[in-house]
Amino acid sequence: MTNLTANERRHAAAINEIRQSRFLKSSSGDCEELDEPLEAYLPLYEHNEDWDEVQLDDDLMECALRFTDLGAQWSTTDGLPEIYGEYRILHFYDVFDQPEGPEPLPDATEFQRKFMSELRYFDMTPRSGAGMMTFVRMKPHVSPIEIWYHDISDIGGDPFPPGFVKMDITYREYLDALLLTKGTYGWQYLYTDPSQSYGGLLSKVNYLKRMLDLFPEIFPQYDYTSLRERLEARL
Repeated sequence: MTNLTANERRHAAAINEIRQSRFLKSSSGDCEELDEPLEAYLPLYEHNEDWDEVQLDDDLMECALRFTDLGAQWSTTDGLPEIYGEYRILHFYDVFDQPEGPEPLPDATEFQRKFMSELRYFDMTPRSGAGMMTFVRMKPHVSPIEIWYHDISDIGGDPFPPGFVKMDITYREYLDALLLTKGTYGWQYLYTDPSQSYGGLLSKVNYLKRMLDLFPEIFPQYDYTSLRERLEARL
């Protein structure tokens, strides 16, 4: 396709890298179908008044992707160390078109209910049903926009709901990290405070170690130094 932005070409190439790798078994989305650019839906509050005072990062327009189904589920082939991964990135219009956040627990505090109402997911694991999701937080007048990860593992802590942990990453950096990790389960823990994500990180350490051993060989065009340093700092 010739009408892709520079960032869209990078992500379409990453999907092809997954599809074409003889080291991975995969099921992936279609990078041929494009939606309208995000600018066509601005200002956001005309479509959803909940976004009236939400400030988008300055570079979000530049990095936002128009694919209607950008993502893949994969695993390593027989004979290789066992690694699994999955992601599916929503067009950002589908993020702010969500009418409400996830359902809070019955015993949630008022703070937790308010927090949950501010979340809108943009990455998920629908093909496997593994339940991991990543959200933007619709907190007014906050820049950069907050990114929160949800897992069923033992992460997070008061005053936030169990299972949620804030990532030290921007929306653009999140998309960039997917080019490296290909959605390896647990990669998000590399961008969280280890004191709050300890239990969740431990459950994914083997996947991350194997990824950092194998990926530099099968995807030599990428530099995994920064991810290796992040993992070492958390163990």
